[in-house]
Amino acid sequence: MRRKALVVARWPLGGIRTYMRFVYESLCQSYDITILAADTQEMEALREDVRAIGAELVVSARKPDLLFMDVYAQLKKGRFDIIQSQGFISAFHVTLGNRMFRVPHVLTVHGVLEDRLIVGISGHIKSLLVKRAILSADVIYAVSHDILEHLTGRVPAVGRPDRRKQVILNGIDTRCFSGNGHGRGGFRERFGIDEHAFAIGFVGRLMPQKGFPSLVQALVSIEGRIVDADYQVLVVGSGDYRDWYVRMVEENGLSERVAFVPFQEDMASVYQGLDMIVMPSEWEACPLQPMEALCMGLPVLASDCIGLREVVRNTPARTFPQGDADALALALKEMIETRDRKPFLDFRGEAASRFDARQTADRVKELFDETCV
Repeated sequence: MRRKALVVARWPLGGIRTYMRFVYESLCQSYDITILAADTQEMEALREDVRAIGAELVVSARKPDLLFMDVYAQLKKGRFDIIQSQGFISAFHVTLGNRMFRVPHVLTVHGVLEDRLIVGISGHIKSLLVKRAILSADVIYAVSHDILEHLTGRVPAVGRPDRRKQVILNGIDTRCFSGNGHGRGGFRERFGIDEHAFAIGFVGRLMPQKGFPSLVQALVSIEGRIVDADYQVLVVGSGDYRDWYVRMVEENGLSERVAFVPFQEDMASVYQGLDMIVMPSEWEACPLQPMEALCMGLPVLASDCIGLREVVRNTPARTFPQGDADALALALKEMIETRDRKPFLDFRGEAASRFDARQTADRVKELFDETCV
């Protein structure tokens, strides 16, 4: 008989949504998957993903703080062999909703425990509850070695020998990002980007961890220092910080250099219209953007923060010290002026082999099979 998996996602956005699309497409061949998700601004995209991969989607109609009640309702309604929680808050809701049923629980760790969220008494209580939820999971599945190391440092009990833990790096559907590195497609034309401008992409959700202020500092630094170079920075994505970042760009006199483009479902066409991507992140878990760009033969400039450094290690990607706006400015200036894409085009085959999500899905299936026993 086919086994049944319940997936709980409090924040089915950005990388988590993309992870589910890429991994569950293969996993659905072996498991009947029900995704229980809170409603977000990317819900329509999630609905399309779920239809495409053949899973079931249940959208919570409750307040997000009551998601655990939907977990309980799903477990009461039908038999599940395993639960996968996507992130710490999802794990908290699974811990509450699964108390009576004790279905094996795999916590997938996509992020860090941020100090900025642990403020005051309420923050301290929230931290204790989340840590308890982490330790209540039957298996801790981290999407990178960096993230598992971070979690072990913050919750030392995770490192105990008797604690089941596994690292499975993310992957992508490399078939979607198998462009030959040539041809612009229609992305530039749709958003009025000059055909001859050197297009630098900043892609993904607009949130503090992505390091956008460092990019702004770097752009201010190089303005006037690049001779005869027409370049444009395209900020492609959505998020709560968009308006703040737009004001930041305006206040620094960069409105002619930086354009904001809404969330795009077809990222392959976006990459096709770019000349490089820049990722000045403060931290990442196991980001998909550099995998996608490298499969497209697109140059990548990345900070050496946790998670990101693990993905770009032993690739042509150029790195700089996280938070060092001067180093970022220097690297940007050199890449704009040299425009050397050959090492990245030559690396496409290796990238497609290394980052294939089917490998990730196979390892997740093995983990699920072992946990269900």
